[in-house]
Amino acid sequence: RDARSFGAACPQGSEHKEPWAQVGAMSEDCLFLNVWRPTRPGRYPVMVFLHGGGFTYGAAGVPLYDGAALAKRGAVIVTINYRLGRLGFFAHPSLTREDPEGRLGNYAIMDQIAALEWVRRNIAGFGGDAKNVTVFGESAGAGSVQLLMGAPLARGLFHKAISESGSGSSALFPIRGGALNAERVGEMWAASVGLKNPTPEQLRAVPLADVVKNGRAFPFIDGKVVVRSPGDPFYRGEEMRIPLIVGGNSNESSLGGMTEAAAKALLGDQFPALLEGYVAMTGKPAAAAAIDLAEDVGFVLPSYALADRHAANGAPSYAYYFDHVPVDQRVGAAGTDHGGELEYVFGTRPVEHRWDARDEAVSTLMGDYWVRFARTGNPNGGSAPVWPRVASGPTAYLSVGAETKAARLRPVQERAKQAAMADAQQKWAAMPQVTASSRP
Repeated sequence: RDARSFGAACPQGSEHKEPWAQVGAMSEDCLFLNVWRPTRPGRYPVMVFLHGGGFTYGAAGVPLYDGAALAKRGAVIVTINYRLGRLGFFAHPSLTREDPEGRLGNYAIMDQIAALEWVRRNIAGFGGDAKNVTVFGESAGAGSVQLLMGAPLARGLFHKAISESGSGSSALFPIRGGALNAERVGEMWAASVGLKNPTPEQLRAVPLADVVKNGRAFPFIDGKVVVRSPGDPFYRGEEMRIPLIVGGNSNESSLGGMTEAAAKALLGDQFPALLEGYVAMTGKPAAAAAIDLAEDVGFVLPSYALADRHAANGAPSYAYYFDHVPVDQRVGAAGTDHGGELEYVFGTRPVEHRWDARDEAVSTLMGDYWVRFARTGNPNGGSAPVWPRVASGPTAYLSVGAETKAARLRPVQERAKQAAMADAQQKWAAMPQVTASSRP
């Protein structure tokens, strides 16, 4: 095929209207990746991007993820498609029996691993260093990054990691229980389309529209591809000991679901005291402060806790908080929306708004931080504000906003972080432990 145009996106619903969900042509033949390289010959660090979209929508070829500007900073950029929804995560007893290796249906994660294997084999032909690969992702892609850091099948395929607005270490991450539960879900769906005890051939013959319809599906613990919840290996000291960046944005609630009820569910009887602390810290009414608390315990603080554990395990760790919005959105903005940092990292100006000199400067700053990290494992250098490493005590992080500077979590945020992670660890402990030998 003509490699000068993007390949088809993986099948998905059309209900999402965000710019990054406008994916164009779709096909089951969708496992494409895209490569941008610097114009000068050389041996460059490689950056492999995993897109977001709740494991349900998105594609590597949307304009937001154009890698040209980032490649000019001195890296080979790779963006990949992976299967989505029910095509990305589906288990059924008949499919399990068919596969002699016992892989149960975490196909999207297998696709990501296969893309990394392709990079290892082929990226030298594009000027990339196969021994210096950084995986970076946003939202579901960030959760995938965290998951891959604890996946035995991914070991050795990448050497640094960046997780942007990832909830993999949060109790909110939608990982399901064990393989048997996933197979039961598959049987229920098959029955809903009129198939009882179907053969693999009958499952594959279901019309694509029926497969995609209401097709939200998520990773599950199968004992081979996904062995634990994404954050769990960090607390066991089993994750890859590689340099890591984590972070989140100031208006993650734009994604939805970041409500007072969500915060109560995560924090239990600690919610009232923490909310009181957030009211005092922010100066906001209780209802608004509860949203800030929900954003923190849903996205930002669990990622920081993961960086804390990673640092305690002996690996370089960095955290950030992104609070910059484009010039035409600054008046009245609640903060940086979920995914709002991406245009600055990639240097891609979305057509729906304009940039000023400040936006350009933030994009230069973010792109340079990301590429320096990919090159050396340390984002610092040049005249950029110093980005502190995560160490003991309240999490140190880089705050990017009206001023870019080093900061630390405030005491109430530190308490909220500990409470959120206690809840997550309880949920991880309740997950079934599946090994290859224990599966039916």
